[in-house]
Amino acid sequence: SKRSKRIFEAKHLHVISVGVRSRRPMAQSLQAAPPARGWHENVVVEDKMFVWGGTCGSQFHSRLDLFSVNIVTGEWRCHKALRRETPTPCCDAFAAVIGSCIYTHGGEISTSLFTASDELHQLDIKEMRWRKVETRGAIPTGRYGAAMCSVDGKLLC
Repeated sequence: SKRSKRIFEAKHLHVISVGVRSRRPMAQSLQAAPPARGWHENVVVEDKMFVWGGTCGSQFHSRLDLFSVNIVTGEWRCHKALRRETPTPCCDAFAAVIGSCIYTHGGEISTSLFTASDELHQLDIKEMRWRKVETRGAIPTGRYGAAMCSVDGKLLC
């Protein structure tokens, strides 16, 4: 299966120093580390890398299943995001950050049918609350395996 080849495990997290071309395992406490997953989302906000979603085999991880690692101390934390307008569990979605908010779009919502989501959601990390973002105009078509970035307070995807 294609899903068996891209599995992330916290113990495999590395620090790569591009300027000196070195790589080393990140010193970290694994007590609250996330379970193994692939096709997940991750972004960095301030001094934390957030990891959520994805799949392990045919099981999707919920986006309420949200973890962060402090990139200075190496300490993992499990966050329980509040239910409000929680995104559909999926894999291979994409994300970007504006301020203290993480935005996520798309994702594969069925491994057997390769169905793509067109949902756009925001997670305010200060409140740990998801909300669906309503937009005006044409919304991008459902997709997965794409990329998104933020520039001047706008999302490009």
